[in-house]
Amino acid sequence: MRNKVNNVTVREFALLTKGGNNHSIDCHSIPKSAFEWLLANGVSNGDSQRELVKAKRYGKSIALQVINFVGVLETPCKTRIEILPKTSTDACEPASARKILLKMLASVEKLKLEEFQQSQLQLLKQPLYELLITHFLKAVSKLVRQGIRNEYQRIERESPYLKGQLQVAKQLRQRPGKQHHFHVAYDIYNANRAENRLLHSALKQVLNWSKSSANQRLARELLFVFNDINLSTNYSLDFRLWKDDRGLAHYRPLKPWCELILSYQSPVAMVGNHDGLSFLFPMEQLFERYVAKQLKRQLPSYLTLREQVSSHCLTHHNGNDWFRLKPDIVVYDKSKVVTVMDTKWKLLDASLNTTKHKYNLSQSDLYQLFAYGEKYLKGQGDLYLIYPKHIGFTEPLANFDFKPGLRLNVVPYDLATDECPLQTLTRPNMHLLTAV
Repeated sequence: MRNKVNNVTVREFALLTKGGNNHSIDCHSIPKSAFEWLLANGVSNGDSQRELVKAKRYGKSIALQVINFVGVLETPCKTRIEILPKTSTDACEPASARKILLKMLASVEKLKLEEFQQSQLQLLKQPLYELLITHFLKAVSKLVRQGIRNEYQRIERESPYLKGQLQVAKQLRQRPGKQHHFHVAYDIYNANRAENRLLHSALKQVLNWSKSSANQRLARELLFVFNDINLSTNYSLDFRLWKDDRGLAHYRPLKPWCELILSYQSPVAMVGNHDGLSFLFPMEQLFERYVAKQLKRQLPSYLTLREQVSSHCLTHHNGNDWFRLKPDIVVYDKSKVVTVMDTKWKLLDASLNTTKHKYNLSQSDLYQLFAYGEKYLKGQGDLYLIYPKHIGFTEPLANFDFKPGLRLNVVPYDLATDECPLQTLTRPNMHLLTAV
């Protein structure tokens, strides 16, 4: 009998307390065992480990504040912590935050989530991992209907009868008394190929994770289909063997799912050595990549967008380039740089328009954009800082003038409608880049 799972739903920067009766989306109690495991495994030790939580003073004790990542994490004591993006400073419905997160994952992680736009509210009330498992199982069901692909595999064995090709060299070295056995090689046509082994392993994993009776039932039905196919014993090797030819076109949407479920490309290094559920995504990178993908689709055709360009450096020293400048987004008109953009996953407050508070902008971010303007735009043009839109930041801020001719535009990106005011990049009769 499976251990009972304790589900916890919070959003970014929420506090997790040890014991107690807190149950809000911004402050939630978790069992002592889960708290101590997170304290040991989620706090950065200064090496390559990514930080998931920070210890904060909470009354006379301490609490853990979740940072940097969204998704779901399971501790060894079967506490599942769902972390949703913080898209507003006020209270929010988990269903709306899940919908935004699913939309971003569909774009950035290439997960086929065809139905999430039409998802009913009741479906979005499920925890994130159940939603992801549901979409994965439906994708596998579609593949099964289209047909599981077989391939020829070379088999070499010792057989009591002659079948296929006789391996003469091995046969001549046959031990005395074994001459009636033949060393043969032949091809068999079956489904035991890398793609199917990975799918079988992923199905077995999600059956272990899911607590939904519907998901468990569908997972068992699909596992019966894959019953004669081996489990993958080497994920890395099988992913390298995954083929992408025309006959396997219907397998392509499943590869990102398998990578996610089997943690082949997991971004998290602090989750310990246990087989618990782990779907975690760095929110800053997710927002950056999502905005870049959406803007690339929406820009006028004569402009091109490139991500993570590093063609300029801050300084030259002893004949070498030092301190590479790597903006999130650079927009070109042929070879000419039109503008440079950076995205920041942070909630600005347009009401804090004082020299003391400065809308909660970071001075280091403005230094960074000034350097981009000098090096990429040669000191003339428009730069953009893009932040998520919310009730406290709905319109672009007044321009920041670095110097005559070099301006910084701080603009909101609406994750619900995919609108972003980029006036200098639109045609004269347009005011917004809107989703296609």
